[in-house]
Amino acid sequence: MSNDEFDQVPQILFNGVSSLYKQGCPGTLIPLTHDTRAVLCADNPNNVIIAATRFGLGRCLVFAHHDYLKMFKHIQEKERRFVENCRQWLARGYSGEFLCIDEINSMIGLESYGKILVWDGHCSKDEAFMNDLCKYLQQGGALICGTCAWGWLQCNNGKNLSQFPFTHFCDYIGIKITGNYTDCSDPIPFRPELVAFKNVYHVVRNLANNPRNKQYLAIIGPAIKEMGDTLPGVPLETLQNIVMNVFILFKNVAASGN
Repeated sequence: MSNDEFDQVPQILFNGVSSLYKQGCPGTLIPLTHDTRAVLCADNPNNVIIAATRFGLGRCLVFAHHDYLKMFKHIQEKERRFVENCRQWLARGYSGEFLCIDEINSMIGLESYGKILVWDGHCSKDEAFMNDLCKYLQQGGALICGTCAWGWLQCNNGKNLSQFPFTHFCDYIGIKITGNYTDCSDPIPFRPELVAFKNVYHVVRNLANNPRNKQYLAIIGPAIKEMGDTLPGVPLETLQNIVMNVFILFKNVAASGN
């Protein structure tokens, strides 16, 4: 899949669909790498609710709340067009069948050919399963998954997201799961301008050419904070310059009272 084709994923998934119903209180995602794309945002680009990734030859959609997965298990008429758009993209134009793997303990013997796997990230898998799942994706498989990370934190008092197995999988495919949530509208309108930044990788490249771009600095600042003041693959000097410009931006905003 070419970069130009991948850039069209939001428009492909929302073809004929103007909005998506809110499910629970969605969390937020950070598409980090060149092989990820923001698909749906709430009120601003920092509140990514759906992200897409290409992993090897495979394709994956990640949702910021596991309740969204219900629409692929029991298709409702109001969501049918979006579900079919997802099916067509993930299955490359073919009619892939959705297969829930929440209660499945092994990929061995799983009839996954022609299937789109659906996984609630709260259903933990062992290391062997995860290795096989990653191999399945690399070889051209399709996956839909999701989690309510802030909910997991509430149910696991005293733990952090590094102890949530699903986050390690998402890190591996280039998407950062945050413990934040967004109080978004219902339904959530699809606004192409909010996902135009694509991912953190794209933002960093643009800041290299235009280091004072306010729009990109406003996106990258929260991402750096979530990553513990680091960005994988970004040289230290570049990161320091970005952090300095983010600080200047927010200082100026605070001074102006906006």
